[in-house]
Amino acid sequence: AVLHLVGGLAMRESWFVLEAMALTKPTRARPRLHLVPAASLILAALALLGLSIGGRSFALPFSSGVVVAQRRLATNDRGDGSSLVQSDGLLRGGSSESQGSFWRNADADAGGSAAPRGWSFASAAALVTSAAFLGASAAAATATRVQTKRPAVRSHSVALHAAVETATTTATTTATAATAATRQTQPQSLQQNQQLTDVSESTSGSSSSGSSRSRSSSSSSRSSSSSSSKNTLRENPVANPAVRWPPGKPWLTTEYPEEFDLSDPKGSLEQVGQRILDEIREELPEMYELPNKEVDWVNRSLQYNTLGGKMYRGLVVVATGVELMKSKGKTPTNRDLNRFAVLGWAVEMLQAAFVMADDMMDGSVTRRGLPCWYRQPDVGLLATNDFLMIEMLVYKVLKRHFGEDPYFVWLVDLFLETSFQTECGQLLDSLCANCELEELTPERWTLLVKYKTAYYSFYLPVALAMIVTGERDPKSFNIAREILVLMGVYFQAQDDYLDAFANADKLGKIGTDIQDKKCSWLFSHAFHDMGTPKTKEYLEQHYGQCKVGSEEENQIKEIYKELGLKDLFKQYESEIQEKLATYQSKAEAVGLPWSIFERFFGLIHKRTK
Repeated sequence: AVLHLVGGLAMRESWFVLEAMALTKPTRARPRLHLVPAASLILAALALLGLSIGGRSFALPFSSGVVVAQRRLATNDRGDGSSLVQSDGLLRGGSSESQGSFWRNADADAGGSAAPRGWSFASAAALVTSAAFLGASAAAATATRVQTKRPAVRSHSVALHAAVETATTTATTTATAATAATRQTQPQSLQQNQQLTDVSESTSGSSSSGSSRSRSSSSSSRSSSSSSSKNTLRENPVANPAVRWPPGKPWLTTEYPEEFDLSDPKGSLEQVGQRILDEIREELPEMYELPNKEVDWVNRSLQYNTLGGKMYRGLVVVATGVELMKSKGKTPTNRDLNRFAVLGWAVEMLQAAFVMADDMMDGSVTRRGLPCWYRQPDVGLLATNDFLMIEMLVYKVLKRHFGEDPYFVWLVDLFLETSFQTECGQLLDSLCANCELEELTPERWTLLVKYKTAYYSFYLPVALAMIVTGERDPKSFNIAREILVLMGVYFQAQDDYLDAFANADKLGKIGTDIQDKKCSWLFSHAFHDMGTPKTKEYLEQHYGQCKVGSEEENQIKEIYKELGLKDLFKQYESEIQEKLATYQSKAEAVGLPWSIFERFFGLIHKRTK
């Protein structure tokens, strides 16, 4: 097998040297040096031919002879009619000559012969000579300054190159088949021993080299090409040849001339957001051939659904990035601030896509004081494609601004993982409509809001800033996640409370939890922890069965008050604040400034909208 492989490689390299030399005219200083690699090529071919002819006698018959010998040992037959084993268990006729006769007879009966085996030894000799010629020709090529690896030379004859590659692959396949055939003729015990050896070698190889898995399935040229591709991927993640069309793609943003003013972070964040929307509007007709009408539609959807909110998720990315850089003794530049803001806007766009879909599923009426997007007269079910479009544009923004950064893949992975977690939470929320009221427990509520709200609204903004500022310790991310999930669960409890008791005009939306049979913080405690038989009976009759603003809905809100849920919520707020305080030492122990979480909690604590 080794000789077959080496022979194929020798043919390949001999051809490259020969081709390069053939492009140079012979002179007195270089009198037809191309004859040297030609001889190497011919000898390598003859060696492969000899190995093919002699392979049967060199490998297969030998192992078959072992099988015949074992059979004769078992039947006490020398093969010439005489007894093989003496009474004492030793081979009869202990001389080396008689024992050699025994093995030769076994080998001959297995189908082998001594004469053809000479082909294999002759082929090995031819291969050694070929290697010598190849070394001489390579030295000659170097002396004459022939660049055998030059692309123009190597692309000179693609068809012949392909033929040489095919010959190499065929040689390797033949060698592998010969080895497999040899194993088939071995006794089972020998096969098992060989398998154990293979597993041991494979294990040690994989532990000593991370790239060993790829070596067994590719030729040297393909390995070289693969290595080159991997280097390109590491050096420039956006240089994906599968998507680099039309010409000029991808568009990248590397300069940020607008000043980000930390004294007005929300105004600066809105400025960055408008620039991102302008970039999208500019790119769609050029790179995706969208007509003006479709471009205007996408722009209108973005303007309507991404602007005008509280934007605390985007602000948290910027604030966290600044605090982390300061904790490392660095001062954020204007470019740093703008890139933090870009990540913040990516989170805001993801939030917009989620609430657009959520509004449709819940049948919501208003969002941010305006009719929900799907309720626009000319939108309707077209909003389905619109929220999918906005979600995909998140990744376009990431690629345009961070595509050349080494952590780009981590950013994309974090967004994908968080999006999937949110969809799991949305499933838990949506299926409440098919649940019995007994299933809408506080435990289900906690699981639901952790996945639907906490991960994307709280953990994602902070984790993004941690990645970009160089945080790599898993302990830091774990502590941050524990703190932020706790805050996210509290935030959703606030949302459920405000849905029932806040003024709709001040809140910016009309609460629909009672109508939609939501597993809310209020209902789960009212039904399972604090309800009376009378209140539970009323809830069973009307919860999820009444309309917004109806008498039944108002009566359920009164039940919440009568059961003391307002006081219970105030107590819950105090408990959350106390529990968060216990994490300060843990966060600082892993190098995370507590100001990050303190500032975030300050944005949501006792909010009224």
